[in-house]
Amino acid sequence: MSRFPFDAPVTVHPFTARRDGDEAVVGDARHQTFLAIPVDALDLLEWLAAGVTLGEAVRRYEERHGDTPEVEPFLDTLAGEGFVAPAGGAPAPPQPPSPPPPGRVWNLDRLSPATARRLLGVPVLAGCGALVVVAVVLAAGEPTVLPGPSSLAFETNFSAYLWTVMAIAAVGLFGHELAHVVGARAAGVQARIRVGNQMYAIVVQTEMSGIWLVPRRQRYLALLAGMIVDLTGAAVLVILLWLDRVGLVGYPEPVRIVLSAVLFTHFIRLLWQTFVFLRTDLYYVAVTALGTRSLMADTDAYLRNVVRRVLRRRLVDTSGVGPREMRAVRLFSVVWLAGRILALVVLVTATVPLLVYYAGRVLSLVRGEPVTGTFTWVDVLSIAAFVFVVEGGGVVMWVRSLLRARRARRQAPDRVLVE
Repeated sequence: MSRFPFDAPVTVHPFTARRDGDEAVVGDARHQTFLAIPVDALDLLEWLAAGVTLGEAVRRYEERHGDTPEVEPFLDTLAGEGFVAPAGGAPAPPQPPSPPPPGRVWNLDRLSPATARRLLGVPVLAGCGALVVVAVVLAAGEPTVLPGPSSLAFETNFSAYLWTVMAIAAVGLFGHELAHVVGARAAGVQARIRVGNQMYAIVVQTEMSGIWLVPRRQRYLALLAGMIVDLTGAAVLVILLWLDRVGLVGYPEPVRIVLSAVLFTHFIRLLWQTFVFLRTDLYYVAVTALGTRSLMADTDAYLRNVVRRVLRRRLVDTSGVGPREMRAVRLFSVVWLAGRILALVVLVTATVPLLVYYAGRVLSLVRGEPVTGTFTWVDVLSIAAFVFVVEGGGVVMWVRSLLRARRARRQAPDRVLVE
């Protein structure tokens, strides 16, 4: 017997929805649950929410769209996400709000959208843009102010420089995510900050799923706010270093070293955001522009099918991906593969050599060999903490995420795992 009889209504819990082309997003902001469904399926859900029986809703659907919907799997999916339930029996008690994901820091729910819009208004954005333009002009005239990876190779006072630079970089990273939160509040949605990972790197991320319920043009500022803060911070550092380089001011050597190292961390953060093959800011900008909210998941299914065809195994069902989305998926699959290779190249050519450099200094210290600059056992402990906590922690989180994805695929081997 069907869970949803045609002669009975369906219990529909409160939801919000937004139509966007041939797709609609339905959301339960209270529990941070959002689903993308065909736009005509939203008609069905809205009729059920109005209290008509399932049979009447199907009749209206057939009359409007000239087709018979497959209501059973549709309602089962919605029921699994808490949007609907079979009618009858005692009403279910109200569900408490979902607990925040692991690593939650805090949110700005008390910040009004009007205030948030002022914080990211035209005067503020124009000022940020002016600073970036000035910095580009100054750097073009004096390119030596731009640091390279060697700016992180501290030959003296390693521990002091390492933790100072990391502390300042952490403040910058928090500012990046805080800007996303303010951008989300400007769009009228909730957002919260948590710790996660992107491949082998530990990252701080802003959870703002409700942004999908906002009209497309209003999403871009929330998605790009973090990069705007990074670009502005980098511009200020370039200007400060330029003032020192041309002799208008004179910083002590430790200040100059710290400013250069912090600026390079800004460059790393900005470079990371261009990695659209990961769920970075620019990835979500591309997804918004293309109108393909599940681009990463669809690309994963497409690439798995390429392998499965070679192995002559059963394919993942991608029938729900339209022709327009599939064209985007094919193009993105090339970017995805090339990007993953690039990320590993950066790991091998930049991160690993830096770690090897410091590993060599540790070995020299252990063997009693002469070391350039100063290097002590306190510095060794700092390296150990950095490698095992930061780098090692990122690798552990990456492996755990791969294992979780593998278990999820085993449970649903022939289904697209929507992000």
